[in-house]
Amino acid sequence: MSTDYTKEQTFVDHLLSLPSEKLNAIRGKPEEVIKAIHDFEKTADTFYMDVGEHKGQATINEIRKKKPQIMVELGCYLGYSAVLFGKELLQDPTAHYYSLEINPKFAELASKVIELAGLSHKVTILVGPATESLVTLREKLRKEVNGFHAFDFVFIDHWQNLYVPDLRVMESLDLIAPGTILVADNIYIPGAPEYAKYVQANPDFKREYNEKVKNANGNEYIGRWDILYDSKTVPVEFPLGTDAIEITRCIGYAEK
Repeated sequence: MSTDYTKEQTFVDHLLSLPSEKLNAIRGKPEEVIKAIHDFEKTADTFYMDVGEHKGQATINEIRKKKPQIMVELGCYLGYSAVLFGKELLQDPTAHYYSLEINPKFAELASKVIELAGLSHKVTILVGPATESLVTLREKLRKEVNGFHAFDFVFIDHWQNLYVPDLRVMESLDLIAPGTILVADNIYIPGAPEYAKYVQANPDFKREYNEKVKNANGNEYIGRWDILYDSKTVPVEFPLGTDAIEITRCIGYAEK
């Protein structure tokens, strides 16, 4: 059965078919591309799965504090967040943004939006299940980045039922370490209560959870109960209501 990508194709077609004067005015300018997306979404008769300007700004505030060199997102969709957050890395020529997307069609469309924004040199899309892409990315960074040991910043915005399984993969691969910041979207809508509970839990809860709950991504990715997080749910008001992001800092390791 084929999947209907009509609305996603319409989104990208709209941007690329803007009048030449308007298109030239936004090409290579991430901020202007984001504004063009907002203008389109205000008149669209459908919903697009992006973080939006309000939760996006709250995340940008955290990015600016951290100044990550290696930022990773789980869930690219149509490239909105890759453009919104990728532009924050432009001042550091060594910083890079990696976007993991399981859907090849979404990755194809997102690459066009990222190219329009002039961020193809700053953003790399990895296509495939996050588990496989995380392993590939770890090996790539170990070879290419001197002193690499963990991600600086992770933005999680894909399927909520995969938030905890994919975090456990990152923990198992030692991609989360003291200093890593994680921001997860959609904590209230549609909701990710299991994730919030996991990152806010004490080591004893996590140890029991990881022993009893098999990871859907594979039994070898049990997670790490000894990773300590300082995490809080941050409500964000926006025109359609209230959602929240979870802001999580890895602060150290529990004594074994």
